[in-house]
Amino acid sequence: MTSTQGKAEVYTVDDFVQVDAATEPTFSADAKSIVFLSDRSGIRQAYVVGLGGETVVKARGLTATEGLVYHADTRPGHAQALFVTDDGGDEQYQVNLLELQIGIVETKAIAASAKVINTYGCWSSDGRWLSLASNKRDQRFSDIYVLDLESGSERLVLQEDSPMIRAGGFSPDGTKLICSWPNMALAGDNDLYVIDLNAPGSMTKITEHSGTAQWPSSLREAPSACFISNDVILARSDEVRDFIGLQRIELSSGVRQFVLAPEWDVEAFEVSADHGRIAVVINEDGYSRLAVYDLNSDGSLGTAAELPLLPSGQIASPAWNPDGSALTFSLEGPLNPSAVWLLDFVSGELRQMTQNKMASLPEDGFSEPELVRYPSFDGRQIPAFFYRPPNRTSDEPMPCMVLVHGGPESQSRPSLWGRYAAAAYLLAKNEVCLLVPNVRGSTGYGKEYSHADDVEKRMDSVADLLASLDWLSESGEVDPKRIGVMGGSYGGFMTLAAITEAPDKWAVAVDMFGIANWETFFEHTGPWRREQRAREYGSDPTFLRSISPIYKADAITAALLVIQGDHDVRVPPEESEQIADAVRRNEGIVEHAVFEREGHGIQRLPNRLRMNQMIVDFLTEHLVGKKN
Repeated sequence: MTSTQGKAEVYTVDDFVQVDAATEPTFSADAKSIVFLSDRSGIRQAYVVGLGGETVVKARGLTATEGLVYHADTRPGHAQALFVTDDGGDEQYQVNLLELQIGIVETKAIAASAKVINTYGCWSSDGRWLSLASNKRDQRFSDIYVLDLESGSERLVLQEDSPMIRAGGFSPDGTKLICSWPNMALAGDNDLYVIDLNAPGSMTKITEHSGTAQWPSSLREAPSACFISNDVILARSDEVRDFIGLQRIELSSGVRQFVLAPEWDVEAFEVSADHGRIAVVINEDGYSRLAVYDLNSDGSLGTAAELPLLPSGQIASPAWNPDGSALTFSLEGPLNPSAVWLLDFVSGELRQMTQNKMASLPEDGFSEPELVRYPSFDGRQIPAFFYRPPNRTSDEPMPCMVLVHGGPESQSRPSLWGRYAAAAYLLAKNEVCLLVPNVRGSTGYGKEYSHADDVEKRMDSVADLLASLDWLSESGEVDPKRIGVMGGSYGGFMTLAAITEAPDKWAVAVDMFGIANWETFFEHTGPWRREQRAREYGSDPTFLRSISPIYKADAITAALLVIQGDHDVRVPPEESEQIADAVRRNEGIVEHAVFEREGHGIQRLPNRLRMNQMIVDFLTEHLVGKKN
């Protein structure tokens, strides 16, 4: 990157917003290119990059949809890839197929119906069949289908009146299919089943268990499980453990045993097509560690490979080339936005395959966070990332923004790219410091921690957030009268809860599509989500009212910025309207911005530019420039 030291006024918040991210790489069937997703055009689309030896690798666009592309995956044995889109953020997912030949971008719909959610699962090893879940029969429920791409036929292989069922991978002989079935009465609990494709509707539960256990889904919502033979499956699971390990399941005997059980979560794994190697990503306190092992025929792990040193950060979406000689993945860290990387096991070469648009940003404008822990009300230690301005010249206490992740079962990782562009800009300008906590309920710290905020314990996580105020004040680095809070989705609820539970402690708040009223949230959210969300939040009206910020809105004294997408089906616009109207009635300071054709998150570049400038202006007026 070209140094811009000494030219602090050259860059703007727009430069931070326009830093692109490359994610979800996967090899083409001929192993000569990698397909990935990137928002370099202004909204996430599919791209392909060749594996030539160029110093700066050029990527070619594959899609140019009006909405964003959610996922892309190449088709085994064919010069094709599928991609998943929706209509303006409505999350009614449609699956399409495109050609990968140079100069040809032809697409056709393979699972596309208006107002239907088609959630793709996995290709068969020869690329003939595709599994997916769809709610086209009834919006509330998911059924599983297998599409035959050669004949164009479709088979319904599982019909059940249950939401959130997910389709997974095929057995090598093509006679079996994995599916995941959530326990709608208990958060963090599900089972894996195997469907007999020779007798559609016939299935066997392979994870019978007692207590709470999960075999969680992957990034694309398919089960994190795969066949390595017709009788053996590898899957991620936290059965009888606090952390997620890698489990071997033998179908004939029913025996389940862990082949890898670290005291951190196994967050991803990928088996090569010949089942000779396995790549594993382990989440160690928010940072990813990549490991590669030889894979024995019985599913046990063999020798670990020696790997080159990688930049610190989060590794995601590992994928093997067809012969298992190279691995691709995305990597994002505090000093590096998400990019596609290639690890060649023949040459030993590690190479970054995509370049990010960062030329106008200051080389010294980014910093590694300090990983800290602060005590909460019950003595529990809350992990958090604390960012200090990289070029701070004064020891005077300064403003601070506390950034809260959504989910709630999610985790803030050590980077600020994407949603936090405005915060990263103000940090680089030495205007604020940042605290990014993972309050109880976050993933990555064990099963007990992730369920410590379920239902009646909901406000304990809010108490964890409020406890950060004491830690910040006692640090001597932060002005206790100039602390703000910002979050999106469930993080938006946390933001509103913070400024209503401790109204005199916050100077400013930014609520992005957050829940203000839990009762109306359940009334208006997508019908396919209600039962699943009730597992986490409960359904008792009295309790839901007691934790709803809307009923305490008259206590708000912080300046409030509310941001919302008009197509949001998860947290509908009514939630933002309620809280903004309530603050106006109380003559508080509030700004309310609604972005057209945006769903649960602001995705289009013009809207992201406008949103982040609004956040910078709002924080500059009500936090940075606030006088004691």
